[in-house]
Amino acid sequence: MGCDRYWRISRGQRVMLGIIMVATVPARDKKMKTARDIKDESTAAPIELCPERAYLVTEFFRKHDDPEEPVIIRQARALAYLLSHKEIHIYPGELILGNAGTARRSCIMQPELASAFMATELLWINRRKTTPFKISLRDRLKLATRVIPYWLLHSMPIRMFPNPSKAVKYSLDQLKPTYYLINEAGGIGHFLPNYEKMLLLGTRGYLDSFEDKDGDLYTAVRIVCEALEEWSDRIAEAALSEARATGDTERREELQEMARVCRRVPREPAATFHEALQSLWLTHLGVMLESLNSAVSFGRIDQYLYPYYRDDLDEGRLTRERALQLLLQFSIKTTEHVMLLSERISEYHGGFLIVQAAIVGGTDGEGEDATNPLTYLMLDVMERHRMRDPNYQARVHSGSPPEFLARALDVARQGYGVPALFNDEAVVPSLVAHGFPVEDARDYGIVGCVEPSIPGRSFMSTDAGLFNIPICLELALNRGHRWGHRLRTGAPTPDPSGFGSMDDVIEVFRTQLNFMVDRMIDDFHMVEKANIDYHPTPLSSMLVDGCLESGLDLTEGGARYNSSGIQGVGVADVADSLAALDSVVFREGKLSMDEVLEALRDNFEGHEVVRAELEGAPKYGNDVELADKYADLVVTMFHNSLARHVSMRGGGYVPGFYTVTCHVAFGGLTGPLPSGRASGEPFASGIGPAANADRRGPTALLNSVSAIDSTLMPNCNALNMRFDPADISGDRGLEVLTGLAKGFFERRGMQIQLNVLDPDTLEDARAHPGTHPGLVVRVAGYCALFDDLPDSAKSEIVKRTRLKA
Repeated sequence: MGCDRYWRISRGQRVMLGIIMVATVPARDKKMKTARDIKDESTAAPIELCPERAYLVTEFFRKHDDPEEPVIIRQARALAYLLSHKEIHIYPGELILGNAGTARRSCIMQPELASAFMATELLWINRRKTTPFKISLRDRLKLATRVIPYWLLHSMPIRMFPNPSKAVKYSLDQLKPTYYLINEAGGIGHFLPNYEKMLLLGTRGYLDSFEDKDGDLYTAVRIVCEALEEWSDRIAEAALSEARATGDTERREELQEMARVCRRVPREPAATFHEALQSLWLTHLGVMLESLNSAVSFGRIDQYLYPYYRDDLDEGRLTRERALQLLLQFSIKTTEHVMLLSERISEYHGGFLIVQAAIVGGTDGEGEDATNPLTYLMLDVMERHRMRDPNYQARVHSGSPPEFLARALDVARQGYGVPALFNDEAVVPSLVAHGFPVEDARDYGIVGCVEPSIPGRSFMSTDAGLFNIPICLELALNRGHRWGHRLRTGAPTPDPSGFGSMDDVIEVFRTQLNFMVDRMIDDFHMVEKANIDYHPTPLSSMLVDGCLESGLDLTEGGARYNSSGIQGVGVADVADSLAALDSVVFREGKLSMDEVLEALRDNFEGHEVVRAELEGAPKYGNDVELADKYADLVVTMFHNSLARHVSMRGGGYVPGFYTVTCHVAFGGLTGPLPSGRASGEPFASGIGPAANADRRGPTALLNSVSAIDSTLMPNCNALNMRFDPADISGDRGLEVLTGLAKGFFERRGMQIQLNVLDPDTLEDARAHPGTHPGLVVRVAGYCALFDDLPDSAKSEIVKRTRLKA
């Protein structure tokens, strides 16, 4: 056995804490490790629940906090304390330094935001069925006795409600969400920091930009900038210590160079490609450790990294192969931390989620094509990386080089879920229709799964929540009650047996939709106010234009652009239900409304003929005008219902239509629908059709999706298309995919993502967990390892329609 040291260096004092034992590297392998070697070592490590952040943040607030100081300064000091005391790990061969936790792959804990469920699940979290985490009994007991008790009285969810009864009601609703899920209560994530500006200025440049300004935000930003600099210095010192200890000359030179890089960035502007990647990674880690490591994304990575890549190539400091290795190592680092979710919420967000998006291609601010040599190198990275993060994407437009579209689709059809393709001709007009200047809209990046955002100028909180649309139809068809429930939870509405037309159905559905949206927004306002009062984010605020100019934190609305993205779940299920009522009851008269309602009350048991008639009605996804018209209507109604409200940050609520795995979780809690769907069955994924409802092939499916007004979806949508690899192989297969994508985008389709999976492999992976450890699937806007998903989500993916190209 050999050993790699790890260091904890605090404010200039170096203290060796211990050693990590690793297998001795054979002499033939002592040259530079490839990214493949590092990937294999990283993925072989278990995902551990890391208590470090929880311990240190709690220690700060219990022992060092001054409650008389403004909360934003206290938050800054907490982050500084964390960065100055966290362990530093340098793993063999890696060239990008900085670790989120103490384990190679760590789940980061935010007790100030999630103490309630931690208290209920901590002691058995290593044995839970969905996304278990390795953690020692000693650490579990330490968390249970030293951390959780403090936050049960001081955490944001406890403090944000005016009275205990409201707190209890909200907690019960959100521990098992049925009508909507509020993600923003979990912390500040899902945005695009101005990483480009950080690379250009460094922390020193940021500090110089407001040196003559006073105020709480500026004081807090000064604290976090100095903390980032000191943390980077500690990493540099650890690298030099490793360099002195190693007998490998080549590795010593690498470590000395990494120490030089970390001495320079993020303090100073990046001057080389390596410096840019290192500055980007440390800044990114700082943002995620500040609040929530969820979908903080990289934006247009090929655009802002290209000048460093180009200049290094021109000066002979870099080769294309070396750049590829650096990018692959950077990509691996993004997979070495995950987000902590309760087991129940893991049903709604299946897999070990982070979803750090990065996008390439697209246009510049003038609308001209912006692809460059780094764009194509990034496609090579996507082809080789083959892991769940980053969530790589590609922007295309009518002026994209044909070779770029072909190469992107060629990578996407290889079966690892990336890149998803976004259509500038649909996304940009949707952003412009919601108030963004066209020049900024053309610079959009993607956050998390699929959500467009303006890099470094916006806090659009793009996954603020998810909303169960079909349950509103259930309420509409039962006078505000759910099937089988005595308690009325919706608005009081008329008995549906008296409905004489589709107009009656639609108006009552609209009433229930607005009622439940209003209830959700009331909860949102409390969460948003609590973030302002208890959880400001000075580092994140520094990295979003508008905050330093206004002196307002991100949570207060300091960003230049503000909005909140709410995902509508179950569009196809409501569209199919409305189409069934329209055609079977009101147009053809095959069934009465009473017959349909009776069948729904009985969950179709004993009503097989009624169910067959409903299932035979027109279905969205088949290029049938009636069903497609109702899909567009559902999107329009949800958009308009949200548009009636304004957030505490001053921005609007805007819809998106991707579902994570909420379509499975919400479906499991929702009663039967007039589409013929039985109680508990999953809803449709994203903006796609219900499972196996699309029977006329990919062109008909794409025509249905493009029939929906894309300008009403500024938070975008996710369209999963599943193909058998054999059907899209070779040159002919690539031609077919290219034709489908171009035709769809010409009709203003917004987004498309491919699941190219062998059906036998997928069935075997479901039946025999662990036999296909590298199987990556597209879920609903993001990628996950198939083994990491809950059983319900695995079954839904297996049942998706397999399209014939």
